[in-house]
Amino acid sequence: MNFDFDALVRPLELPSRCGEDLMFSDVFDDIQEARRHDDPSLDQGEWVTELKEADWARVVRLCSELLASRTKDLRIAAWLAEALAKTRGLAGLGYGYLLLARLCENYWDDIHPQAEEGDQELRIGTLDWLLAQSARLVREMPITDSDRGRYAYVDLEAARALAQALERNPAEAAVLAAGGRVSQEQFDAALRDTPTHWLVDNLDAARAAHEALGELQQVIDARLGAEGPAFGATRENLAAVMAVLERFVAQAGGMSAAPVPPPVPDVAAALPPSTAARPALAPSSAGGLASREQALRQLREVGEFFRRTEPHSPVAYLAAKAARWGEMSLHEWLRTVLKDGGALSHVEELLGVDPQGGDGG
Repeated sequence: MNFDFDALVRPLELPSRCGEDLMFSDVFDDIQEARRHDDPSLDQGEWVTELKEADWARVVRLCSELLASRTKDLRIAAWLAEALAKTRGLAGLGYGYLLLARLCENYWDDIHPQAEEGDQELRIGTLDWLLAQSARLVREMPITDSDRGRYAYVDLEAARALAQALERNPAEAAVLAAGGRVSQEQFDAALRDTPTHWLVDNLDAARAAHEALGELQQVIDARLGAEGPAFGATRENLAAVMAVLERFVAQAGGMSAAPVPPPVPDVAAALPPSTAARPALAPSSAGGLASREQALRQLREVGEFFRRTEPHSPVAYLAAKAARWGEMSLHEWLRTVLKDGGALSHVEELLGVDPQGGDGG
């Protein structure tokens, strides 16, 4: 399954650069049907039928084709992000976040669903849905990869809860362990059998997804402000998964990637060679960086290099963001990263920062 990131974000060769609104078209119904699946935990009663499973590969194909050739639509991009998360885990989710960030950044005025008389409700609803799905999905993605089990963060939480319950009520061990609940011993055995390189790759993907989510939040906050959706729960769940994976990698003796994450692994590998190629940066001057302004300028150049040569990589966004932050006062930076007024006031008081814009002395 190949992806061409540029094709998904490139303006369409149509009278409208965002194409048509396909909400009432048959293809929307096709995507919905491909996404539809039956819940195996529900009782079917007397009429037992074969359970319908979602065709996530079809969702990826349909959404990719539409974004590349017929429309720029937040709903389709959100479905694509969901399908990539289902098929490629954390790496796919990060790819989806980056796609949404780029589409919103480039096409906000025209992207579907379009705002009616300034009402952004449909767009906000789409983003709210994706964030709610993401908050759940990141807890359900495997964090072990073994014949003994591909367990997720929710399984780890359940194993810990079971262990605590057994410690409190050892006499109820048989009852507590019934029902197929994952034990701490089962989880630990699966973790021991998980290859270290798999843990490292998954950690890198989690970091990339976390950074991509931050970029999406920055783009949305700049356009919707206080009316925008809440990113907190999704960020917290991703951070929790990252923390667990970091501990697993450390226990396994693996080396995780640098804090600035690499391109999303699976997507980068699937890109055409011309897109995935990585020309080398020109060597820096022998004298090194001589001033703050020169350092910030080089950061912007790094961002532009990655935006041009690896548009799927979060490095472009991170470098540009770092350059922007470098031009802010501490107060301005705090107001950028802290959205809660109470938390902002508390940190300003703790650090002695003047709320009017200057640093305290």
